[in-house]
Amino acid sequence: MSDPTDKFAGYQTGAVMYAVSAKIEAKRTSPPSPYTEDELMDDMLSAHKFGRNDREREMLKRVQGIGTSRTRGTIITNHLDRDLIRRVKKGKKHQLHITDFGSHLLSQLPDSLKSVSMTALWELALADVAEGRANSDLLKQKISEMVKRLLTEAFASRGVLPTGGTQR
Repeated sequence: MSDPTDKFAGYQTGAVMYAVSAKIEAKRTSPPSPYTEDELMDDMLSAHKFGRNDREREMLKRVQGIGTSRTRGTIITNHLDRDLIRRVKKGKKHQLHITDFGSHLLSQLPDSLKSVSMTALWELALADVAEGRANSDLLKQKISEMVKRLLTEAFASRGVLPTGGTQR
């Protein structure tokens, strides 16, 4: 049996290669199909797949995904109850679709709050508090500071002061 890398033995990094043939095909891409609840819970468990780099992926593996086996279903139910997503029957399954309200809300949030890595950071911080490695008051203070900063940035980006006045 030959080594699978043998077929690349003649190639070198940076070498110029010439195409033997090429063709153009008119095709359309399609978005991924909507999640079912089971698929979403599976991806919440394996959230490391969505990390943007090795550090994020490793951190997400450490926290074993978003939520716990007990809370993932509750998280989805809360999103349904808050009209952020809805169930749509497709064949024998129910798909989860984002609502107009959910889409609008998502478009207003800063990227940092939509990041799966931010969730992992909070999970790690909460685990540190639960295991006595961190102070809960300090964590609350950091959360409060982050919320204040995000609100200040949100108001500033809209030309509004947090007190309700308009910037001049």
